[in-house]
Formats: sequence, structure tokens, C-alpha cells
Amino acid sequence: MKNAKRKGTEFERLVKREFEKAGFEVTRSAASLGKADLYVEGIGSVQCKARKTLAVYNLFDGAGILVVKANRKEPLIVMSLKNFIKLLGETR
Repeated sequence: MKNAKRKGTEFERLVKREFEKAGFEVTRSAASLGKADLYVEGIGSVQCKARKTLAVYNLFDGAGILVVKANRKEPLIVMSLKNFIKLLGETR
């Protein structure tokens, strides 16, 4: 397995384990053919991306949640996986 593919697969498995530890049922797709990497029951599809660097980290500026928006695109919420799962647990 190539390094980038292995890195992506390992990251998908990590995300899957974190959701499962929180009690969610998760299905990994056999191959990413334009579909999401994971499907989390009660949440929906989840695309996982692991990169060497992401500029988005610099935008947090000490905040726990970041809302970003590109021109003519819908706003996105960015937060740590740990905080997201904790928030989900509080609403279940």
C-alpha cells in the first residue's frame, strides 16, 4: 500500500474507532469511488482527509469552533473530532 493511501486508510479507521467508542454504528466504504469514506448511523456520510498541513488550524485563534465560508459556498463548521463527538453525546 502506498504511503498516502495507507495514511488515509489509517485515518479513516481512527475516525471510525472514535465514533464507535462513543456508541455510534459506523460503516466504512470498500473503496472511495466518489462516495464518503464512512457512514455514521444517525449522522450521515463522513469524508475523511488527512494532510501534512492544513491552514485551517491557524484560523482557530484559540476558539473551540471555527466557521468558514468560501465565496458562493455554504458556511462550514470546523471543530475537533473529540469535541464534536462530545457535543453529539450531549444531544442524544
